[in-house]
Amino acid sequence: MNKKMKYIAIITLILFVAFAGLELKTYNYESKTPVKKLYPTPQIYQRVLVFAPHPDDETLASAGLIQDTMRYGGEVKVVIITNGDSFKRAVIENYDIPFPTPHDFLRLGYDRQKETLSALKYLGVKGKNIIFLGYPDKGLAPLWWKYWNVPYKSFGTKTAISPYDNSYTLKVEYKGENIIKDLTKIIKEYDPTLIVYPHPNELHPDHWATNSFVKYTLYLLKKENLPQFLYIVHRTDWPLPFGKHPQLNLNPPQNLLKTGTEWHLYPLAKTDIDKKGEAIMMYKTQIKVMKDFLLAFDRKTELYGFYEDGILKKYNKNRKFDDYKVIIDPEYDNFRDYENGSVDITGVYAYMQNNNLHVAIKCRQPAKPLYEYNLYGILFKGHKEITRINVKVTNGKLVNRKGDVNIKNRIVHITIPINIDFDAIYLSATTTSNKYLIDKTAWRLLKKEK
Repeated sequence: MNKKMKYIAIITLILFVAFAGLELKTYNYESKTPVKKLYPTPQIYQRVLVFAPHPDDETLASAGLIQDTMRYGGEVKVVIITNGDSFKRAVIENYDIPFPTPHDFLRLGYDRQKETLSALKYLGVKGKNIIFLGYPDKGLAPLWWKYWNVPYKSFGTKTAISPYDNSYTLKVEYKGENIIKDLTKIIKEYDPTLIVYPHPNELHPDHWATNSFVKYTLYLLKKENLPQFLYIVHRTDWPLPFGKHPQLNLNPPQNLLKTGTEWHLYPLAKTDIDKKGEAIMMYKTQIKVMKDFLLAFDRKTELYGFYEDGILKKYNKNRKFDDYKVIIDPEYDNFRDYENGSVDITGVYAYMQNNNLHVAIKCRQPAKPLYEYNLYGILFKGHKEITRINVKVTNGKLVNRKGDVNIKNRIVHITIPINIDFDAIYLSATTTSNKYLIDKTAWRLLKKEK
């Protein structure tokens, strides 16, 4: 073998090993661990209520369940929270407009509504059972906290009220509390027997915020024990492989297997798989920009999770530290600083001691004062919100609330006095660096131990 042939052989071998390793690493992101089968039971759930952050999520996540429900004589109502109108790339590529205006974003919103109406009608859902709330795309996370009771201006349409002529509440102001009002009215009137909505570990802010809004509303209405199917649409590099693979299961992401969710695969009939794929293709504005991603959800199963509420325990010297774990967060899921374990949350621990709330944020590597560790909580009494807490730890100190903080190795231990009576807390934690969000846990409802 001459030198040239040896060189080619070596390069070929290196490339083969590299791509094989890449493929192994990538495909391992999707779990191959068997999960429980959730056999078709829509005959039990006669009134199914599906919440979708954007037009298309309802079909990606639940087209099979929707078809089964209709087949068994049940009813399905679908609520679209936003019109997906701030997707700049979709505006540019669909309308050949390099510099979109608010009018162009509004046009996208109306077109996406039409796509949802067509797809859901094809799946058997009546037009009267499709509701568009008209809240701001890419704005649900801000509405969940910072803009709870003050107006938020949409990134795309540049308005602080819904500009759509078919929103559930016409000219509704973009405030988080208004979403709660709309959801409350819808749930009360429809009285669902099953609710389908995003999982709290969704990466897309509109998705996890939708989960929070729905969960919050259910608790206010004392319906937190209503059957709930939680779906995933957005996790990094999931579901793989992209493209149409109807012979595959929609398995859960590997790093969400041990985070407290009980995952189930919902099997679809062959005709329902085909029909789901055809419905997905009706979202033309989205097919234009991410066809292979959308078609990756056209598989022989759909994925749903059950995520139970937790318990805020009282301190007991005989309990171990792990007994107070209330949130398990996936490793290596931080948004910007992937390798930095000091801002990669792995768990949250919480307990009450006297009138003090203790919360420990645990990271993959030792915590450092140069990063910011944040705690968010909503306190309830009698199923009513009574106050909110937001604790920031900056440079190793609490900067916006009375209390104490102790940073030791991988743990940021926060102690804050709670001088009001409460019976539940809705909790989440984040890490930030230079004001940029790095990692965020799921929100979880904890009921106080009696």
